[in-house]
Amino acid sequence: MMLLRRSLAWALPVLLAALALLTAGPRGMVDWRAERAIAFESDDWGLSGFVPDAAAWDGLRREDLTPGNFPPVYWNSTLEDSAAVADLAAVLASHRGRDGLPAVLQPNYIVSALAWEGGQWRRHDLPDLPVAYRRPGLWSAVTAATAQGVWYPEFHGAWHYDPDLRRRETAASPAAATAAARGIMLFPGSEAARELGPWRPAAALAAELDSALAVFAVAFGRAPGSIIAPDYTWDARAERVWSSRSLTVIQAKREQRHPRWLAGIPGRVLKVVDRQWSRATRPQRTYLERNCRLEPVQSPDARAIVKACLRDTERAWRRGEPAIVETHRVNFAHAEAAVAAAGRQGLRDYLDGVEALRGGAPVYLTDVEIAGLVERGVSARASGGGLVVRNGTHARRMAVAIPDPAGGQKMTLLLLDARNDSWIRPSAVR
Repeated sequence: MMLLRRSLAWALPVLLAALALLTAGPRGMVDWRAERAIAFESDDWGLSGFVPDAAAWDGLRREDLTPGNFPPVYWNSTLEDSAAVADLAAVLASHRGRDGLPAVLQPNYIVSALAWEGGQWRRHDLPDLPVAYRRPGLWSAVTAATAQGVWYPEFHGAWHYDPDLRRRETAASPAAATAAARGIMLFPGSEAARELGPWRPAAALAAELDSALAVFAVAFGRAPGSIIAPDYTWDARAERVWSSRSLTVIQAKREQRHPRWLAGIPGRVLKVVDRQWSRATRPQRTYLERNCRLEPVQSPDARAIVKACLRDTERAWRRGEPAIVETHRVNFAHAEAAVAAAGRQGLRDYLDGVEALRGGAPVYLTDVEIAGLVERGVSARASGGGLVVRNGTHARRMAVAIPDPAGGQKMTLLLLDARNDSWIRPSAVR
């Protein structure tokens, strides 16, 4: 009996600690049920792939490339053009949140590309593009959408694949060499050639990240505040490197893949434990989970996808979470115009539907705003030539630090009343 008591005395704290770890949720200072927030996270923007246009496949057999398995719609996935960005911006601008600001998309960007040009591999960094992917007016459309407040770029990666593997596998395959000469991004084994694969040296990943962040800053005039790993594949090394570069807002931790984790149920259990352990022991990082999938062009029943996303949005709010909607670029930029049109219609139907839900209009946020509200109860982000600042708490007054619009070290403090949003021009904070 004495031994039993001692065993229970030892086991009970361990069980309680394990229960706390496995049930730990995100921290927060905001009542998300009342906030009714929506964020759109959209991957693969800026990626020069899969093909420059549908004609690139003429005379080629996809199976000869042995790239892996992809959803059918991805075979003609392509880099966006000015019309794709402008058309999508128009859909977003036509829908307003309860704060009067438009719906905002967070395009997560790939910033570099390898292109086989003139008998050699050439690197192109945004806004420069490979010859096969030249898109006249694209950057003007991006700039215009950003000025409208409907486009808030964030960071996805450098290449979306291991560049050394692409070079090596393309050199070893005549079919892949022909495809590369036509601007096709796919190559043998490309599905598994993860940019942040565990086989890649940590020093190489760090140097690659530094280069990619510099490209992002030049292209968009600021550093990114959020990151999503290509193919959802990363490990603890990558998170340490991100954090050391002040990238502490991490998207889709629940979707994380690791090629060396166990398969089946043991792997899923390990994944849950690792995720909850990271949340409990890395308070300096904010993990934002996608809880709605809006991928209408990947389904034969786009209306069902929209309805499911609307249900998931309401469920997220009832759980006390912001609705974080996943919607990839393939829905809005495609070599077949009808596919992109269907994707825009799916987004339009979702926006119409969510604004008709009971409980009042939503508010459209970005990752950096959600992270600020979770961590501090206040947030600030650039939008349309000004700043959007928010106090999401019930505190009578909260101070929001406004960065110098000229990029200097000066900060301005603005006092906001409880549950208050403000839009201010840069001149107002100088």
